Amino acid sequence: MKYVIFLLTIFPLSLSYNFLVFCPLFGHSHTTFFAKIADTLSDAGHNVTFFTPTVTRKYTKINYVRSTKNVIHLEPSEKLALIGDKFQMSDPSKFWKQDSSIYEILPMIDTFFEMFVELTKVLEENLELLDKLKEENFDVMIFENIVPPAYSVLDYLQIETFIPSTSIAFDNSLLYSIGEPFMPSAIPFPISEFSDRMSFSERLVNSISIPIMNTFLPKREFKSFRPPYSFIKMASLEPLSSFIFTNSNPYIDYPRPTLEKNVQIGGISVDIEKLRNVKVDEKWDRILNMRSKTVLISFGSFMLSKDMPLEYKKALARAMATFPEVAFIWKYESDDTTSFAQGIKNIRFPKWIPQTALLADSRLSAFFTHGGLGSVNEVSYLGKPTTLVNLESTVSSFVPSQFQCPIFADQMRNAKMLTRHNGSIVISKYELADSNKIEEVLRIILFDKSTVLTSSIPGSILSTHVIH
Repeated sequence: MKYVIFLLTIFPLSLSYNFLVFCPLFGHSHTTFFAKIADTLSDAGHNVTFFTPTVTRKYTKINYVRSTKNVIHLEPSEKLALIGDKFQMSDPSKFWKQDSSIYEILPMIDTFFEMFVELTKVLEENLELLDKLKEENFDVMIFENIVPPAYSVLDYLQIETFIPSTSIAFDNSLLYSIGEPFMPSAIPFPISEFSDRMSFSERLVNSISIPIMNTFLPKREFKSFRPPYSFIKMASLEPLSSFIFTNSNPYIDYPRPTLEKNVQIGGISVDIEKLRNVKVDEKWDRILNMRSKTVLISFGSFMLSKDMPLEYKKALARAMATFPEVAFIWKYESDDTTSFAQGIKNIRFPKWIPQTALLADSRLSAFFTHGGLGSVNEVSYLGKPTTLVNLESTVSSFVPSQFQCPIFADQMRNAKMLTRHNGSIVISKYELADSNKIEEVLRIILFDKSTVLTSSIPGSILSTHVIH
């Protein structure tokens, strides 16, 4: 009996691995994604260490991991904190009225890499901490591929098995390194404004965007932390990775050939059970019961509604005023709304919203959003199996209909990606000054009885269709 107990004790240990998840704290969505990877591995019985050096202090009060207990922080240098604040305080408001082309966002990307150069110095000045981590003898290291200091940590800890990952749909340079075809003539670039149905000129632009970006932003070389302190060539290491994780869902993303080495885990940060069971509190319950239909408006945490041009705000407010029977919840980060919405009774302007709970509530009729990947994943996973919904009626299990107004970075791609499934209507940010256009789209999505949304989501599979 003693031997049996001994074997039962040892057997589970033989199936667990020792993981290091390296995730510098510089962006909310990035950390949420990697924290979920860490928690998923912890829940599966593995030993996981979440190493999260601070870059931007504004996120330090957020507890990103739940089941992962071993969390290691590292304070930034003053210079790193300043660069992190500079990156976070980059003014994206210009993109409300300006194209966010690759040329426009190059300065922001340059600051991004400047941040990692300084992070590398901070890590090198804290080798005692890395020495303690080295004693853990990690089996696998997981990190975001766009964070070059991760390779210096990987080299110093001498971890042989590693999984570079991306919190965006994919990193074309990583795909190139592992030998996966990218096909830019058919698949839109991650920050492209095109869909998969491109004209010849759009295919040409999409194809040359990658070499242009690589020319202006070549991969920087980072030195090893150990003798002989040689430069680490990321492009040479990437093909040696065991797997890569990408934040892409093959059921809603553009179809493309992939290797088995590319494990697509898009939506992993979406807690499906929470989405299905979360409830609004008493305050929001009253708001949702005020009128027969309710529309939620939110442009995320990066592009703020308060920074929107005044003519856009006025046009939106005018359009909403034409629907007195509909309640509008507009996430707005300032108290100054009199200049564009004075006297309009059916709009509420909260500075914070329980977005997940509102999206999961059947009384929410539509969602006006910017097309961020997090919101797209949340809405995609809110469907129920074989549910047929008439947008005119209120049914308890459905995916809220969407307007999408992509503004910046990958939002254009995300919006058009979801539109392929007929689950949303896309309007240009330049049309936000046209109240008649906004009113027209609102009327279609709220009152067109010929529009029916069918949503089927067995597990993580999304299938949405609009039937006319």
